Amino acid sequence: MAVIRLIAFLLLTSLVGGQEPSSPRIGQSNTPKPELPVADYDACPGKGKPVPNVKISQDDKIYSSWQGKDTSIGKLKAGEEVTVLGGVNVVREPDTAVIKYVDPDYDSSSLRVGEIALGYGIEADENVVFWSKGTWFAVWIEEVGEKGQCGFTSGFGFAGCSIDIVQGGVSEWWVQVKTSRGRTGWVLAGKFTDKKRWYGNFRDLCHYGED
Repeated sequence: MAVIRLIAFLLLTSLVGGQEPSSPRIGQSNTPKPELPVADYDACPGKGKPVPNVKISQDDKIYSSWQGKDTSIGKLKAGEEVTVLGGVNVVREPDTAVIKYVDPDYDSSSLRVGEIALGYGIEADENVVFWSKGTWFAVWIEEVGEKGQCGFTSGFGFAGCSIDIVQGGVSEWWVQVKTSRGRTGWVLAGKFTDKKRWYGNFRDLCHYGED
Protein backbone atom coordinates (compact mmCIF):
# COMPACT_ATOMS: atom_id res chain seq x y z
CA MET A 1 0.00 0.00 0.00
CA ALA A 2 1.32 3.43 -0.93
CA VAL A 3 1.67 5.72 2.07
CA ILE A 4 3.20 9.03 3.06
CA ARG A 5 5.97 8.01 5.40
CA LEU A 6 7.01 10.17 8.34
CA ILE A 7 10.62 9.01 8.51
CA ALA A 8 13.49 10.47 10.47
CA PHE A 9 15.39 12.54 7.95
CA LEU A 10 17.66 15.57 8.31
CA LEU A 11 17.23 18.27 5.69
CA LEU A 12 20.15 20.68 5.52
CA THR A 13 18.98 24.10 4.41
CA SER A 14 21.37 26.69 3.02
CA LEU A 15 19.92 30.19 3.15
CA VAL A 16 20.75 33.29 1.19
CA GLY A 17 22.13 36.41 2.82
CA GLY A 18 24.54 34.80 5.26
CA GLN A 19 21.89 33.31 7.51
CA GLU A 20 22.64 30.20 9.50
CA PRO A 21 21.38 26.86 8.10
CA SER A 22 18.35 25.32 9.79
CA SER A 23 17.83 21.60 10.32
CA PRO A 24 14.12 20.67 10.38
CA ARG A 25 13.24 16.98 10.73
CA ILE A 26 10.57 14.90 9.05
CA GLY A 27 7.39 15.03 11.12
CA GLN A 28 8.48 18.18 12.94
CA SER A 29 5.59 20.65 13.24
CA ASN A 30 5.51 24.44 13.33
CA THR A 31 8.43 24.64 10.92
CA PRO A 32 8.45 27.89 8.91
CA LYS A 33 8.49 27.79 5.14
CA PRO A 34 12.17 27.47 4.16
CA GLU A 35 13.89 30.38 2.50
CA LEU A 36 15.48 29.80 -0.88
CA PRO A 37 17.65 28.28 -2.12
CA VAL A 38 17.29 25.02 -0.20
CA ALA A 39 20.33 22.72 -0.42
CA ASP A 40 20.11 19.03 0.45
CA TYR A 41 23.49 17.33 0.84
CA ASP A 42 21.98 13.84 1.00
CA ALA A 43 21.54 13.85 -2.77
CA CYS A 44 23.07 11.15 -4.98
CA PRO A 45 25.65 9.73 -4.56
CA GLY A 46 25.20 10.44 -0.85
CA LYS A 47 27.55 11.46 1.93
CA GLY A 48 30.53 9.20 2.43
CA LYS A 49 29.80 7.23 -0.75
CA PRO A 50 32.43 8.36 -3.30
CA VAL A 51 32.23 6.99 -6.82
CA PRO A 52 35.67 6.52 -8.44
CA ASN A 53 36.58 6.37 -12.13
CA VAL A 54 33.62 8.28 -13.54
CA LYS A 55 34.43 9.12 -17.17
CA ILE A 56 33.59 12.56 -18.52
CA SER A 57 31.76 12.39 -21.86
CA GLN A 58 32.02 16.09 -22.75
CA ASP A 59 34.01 19.13 -21.69
CA ASP A 60 32.74 20.73 -18.50
CA LYS A 61 33.50 23.47 -15.97
CA ILE A 62 34.38 23.17 -12.29
CA TYR A 63 33.29 25.75 -9.73
CA SER A 64 34.46 26.38 -6.18
CA SER A 65 30.90 25.91 -4.83
CA TRP A 66 27.48 24.78 -5.99
CA GLN A 67 26.36 28.39 -6.03
CA GLY A 68 27.91 28.47 -9.51
CA LYS A 69 28.03 32.27 -9.53
CA ASP A 70 31.79 32.57 -9.35
CA THR A 71 34.25 32.15 -12.19
CA SER A 72 35.07 28.52 -12.94
CA ILE A 73 38.24 27.27 -11.30
CA GLY A 74 39.03 24.64 -13.89
CA LYS A 75 37.82 22.49 -16.75
CA LEU A 76 37.12 18.82 -17.30
CA LYS A 77 38.03 17.28 -20.64
CA ALA A 78 36.07 14.60 -22.44
CA GLY A 79 37.54 11.19 -21.63
CA GLU A 80 38.97 12.33 -18.28
CA GLU A 81 38.13 10.29 -15.18
CA VAL A 82 37.18 11.82 -11.84
CA THR A 83 36.10 10.66 -8.40
CA VAL A 84 32.64 11.90 -7.40
CA LEU A 85 32.78 12.81 -3.70
CA GLY A 86 29.14 13.74 -3.13
CA GLY A 87 26.10 15.51 -4.44
CA VAL A 88 23.68 18.28 -3.55
CA ASN A 89 20.15 19.07 -4.70
CA VAL A 90 19.62 22.83 -4.89
CA VAL A 91 16.01 24.01 -5.01
CA ARG A 92 15.69 27.51 -6.45
CA GLU A 93 11.88 27.27 -6.54
CA PRO A 94 9.96 24.32 -4.98
CA ASP A 95 7.50 22.07 -6.78
CA THR A 96 3.81 22.52 -6.01
CA ALA A 97 1.95 19.30 -5.19
CA VAL A 98 -1.45 18.09 -3.98
CA ILE A 99 -1.64 15.46 -1.24
CA LYS A 100 -3.68 12.48 -2.48
CA TYR A 101 -3.40 10.01 0.37
CA VAL A 102 -2.39 9.95 4.04
CA ASP A 103 -2.14 6.66 5.92
CA PRO A 104 -4.92 6.67 8.57
CA ASP A 105 -2.52 4.97 11.01
CA TYR A 106 -0.74 8.32 11.37
CA ASP A 107 -3.36 9.86 13.64
CA SER A 108 -0.98 12.53 14.87
CA SER A 109 -0.17 13.71 11.36
CA SER A 110 -1.25 17.24 10.44
CA LEU A 111 -1.30 16.31 6.73
CA ARG A 112 -4.67 16.30 4.98
CA VAL A 113 -5.80 14.98 1.60
CA GLY A 114 -6.33 17.81 -0.88
CA GLU A 115 -3.90 20.20 0.78
CA ILE A 116 -1.00 21.82 -1.05
CA ALA A 117 2.57 20.75 -0.35
CA LEU A 118 5.88 22.12 -1.62
CA GLY A 119 8.46 19.68 -3.02
CA TYR A 120 12.18 19.97 -2.29
CA GLY A 121 13.83 17.24 -4.31
CA ILE A 122 14.89 13.59 -4.40
CA GLU A 123 17.10 12.05 -1.75
CA ALA A 124 19.81 9.41 -2.21
CA ASP A 125 17.39 6.86 -0.67
CA GLU A 126 14.84 7.56 -3.44
CA ASN A 127 12.44 9.57 -1.26
CA VAL A 128 11.05 12.94 -2.30
CA VAL A 129 10.86 15.53 0.50
CA PHE A 130 7.84 17.82 0.92
CA TRP A 131 6.73 20.60 3.27
CA SER A 132 3.11 21.44 4.06
CA LYS A 133 1.78 23.85 6.69
CA GLY A 134 4.92 23.57 8.79
CA THR A 135 5.34 19.78 8.53
CA TRP A 136 8.15 17.98 6.69
CA PHE A 137 7.41 14.56 5.19
CA ALA A 138 8.94 12.16 2.66
CA VAL A 139 7.35 10.05 -0.09
CA TRP A 140 8.96 7.19 -2.01
CA ILE A 141 9.62 8.33 -5.58
CA GLU A 142 7.39 5.59 -7.06
CA GLU A 143 4.45 7.07 -5.13
CA VAL A 144 4.91 10.57 -6.54
CA GLY A 145 2.85 11.50 -9.59
CA GLU A 146 3.26 14.38 -12.02
CA LYS A 147 0.27 16.33 -13.35
CA GLY A 148 -2.19 13.51 -12.80
CA GLN A 149 0.01 10.77 -14.21
CA CYS A 150 -0.04 8.53 -11.17
CA GLY A 151 -3.06 6.27 -11.58
CA PHE A 152 -4.60 7.41 -8.30
CA THR A 153 -8.00 5.86 -7.49
CA SER A 154 -10.27 6.18 -4.48
CA GLY A 155 -12.91 3.94 -3.01
CA PHE A 156 -12.25 0.37 -1.89
CA GLY A 157 -8.62 0.14 -0.82
CA PHE A 158 -5.96 2.37 -2.34
CA ALA A 159 -3.93 2.29 -5.54
CA GLY A 160 -1.78 4.92 -7.17
CA CYS A 161 0.25 7.84 -5.85
CA SER A 162 0.28 9.48 -2.46
CA ILE A 163 1.01 12.92 -3.88
CA ASP A 164 0.75 14.60 -7.29
CA ILE A 165 3.11 17.35 -8.46
CA VAL A 166 0.91 19.79 -10.38
CA GLN A 167 3.57 22.46 -11.06
CA GLY A 168 7.29 21.88 -11.32
CA GLY A 169 9.75 24.24 -9.69
CA VAL A 170 13.35 25.06 -10.52
CA SER A 171 16.11 22.86 -9.15
CA GLU A 172 19.70 21.87 -9.85
CA TRP A 173 21.79 18.81 -9.13
CA TRP A 174 25.47 19.45 -8.44
CA VAL A 175 28.22 16.89 -7.82
CA GLN A 176 31.51 17.44 -6.06
CA VAL A 177 34.44 15.92 -7.92
CA LYS A 178 38.14 15.34 -7.44
CA THR A 179 40.27 15.20 -10.55
CA SER A 180 43.29 13.01 -11.15
CA ARG A 181 45.39 16.13 -10.53
CA GLY A 182 43.89 16.50 -7.05
CA ARG A 183 41.68 19.50 -7.78
CA THR A 184 38.32 19.47 -5.96
CA GLY A 185 35.27 21.43 -7.05
CA TRP A 186 31.60 21.36 -8.02
CA VAL A 187 30.07 20.55 -11.42
CA LEU A 188 26.48 21.19 -12.52
CA ALA A 189 25.08 17.72 -13.28
CA GLY A 190 21.46 18.58 -14.01
CA LYS A 191 18.91 21.38 -14.11
CA PHE A 192 15.16 20.87 -13.96
CA THR A 193 12.21 23.19 -14.60
CA ASP A 194 8.52 22.57 -15.14
CA LYS A 195 9.08 22.29 -18.89
CA LYS A 196 12.60 20.92 -19.28
CA ARG A 197 15.06 18.46 -17.76
CA TRP A 198 18.72 18.83 -18.62
CA TYR A 199 21.51 16.43 -17.65
CA GLY A 200 25.26 16.90 -18.03
CA ASN A 201 28.11 14.45 -17.64
CA PHE A 202 26.72 12.56 -14.65
CA ARG A 203 23.28 11.45 -15.87
CA ASP A 204 24.09 7.74 -15.40
CA LEU A 205 25.43 8.22 -11.89
CA CYS A 206 21.96 7.66 -10.43
CA HIS A 207 19.33 5.20 -11.61
CA TYR A 208 16.32 7.28 -10.63
CA GLY A 209 15.08 10.69 -11.65
CA GLU A 210 15.87 10.07 -15.32
CA ASP A 211 13.63 10.52 -18.32
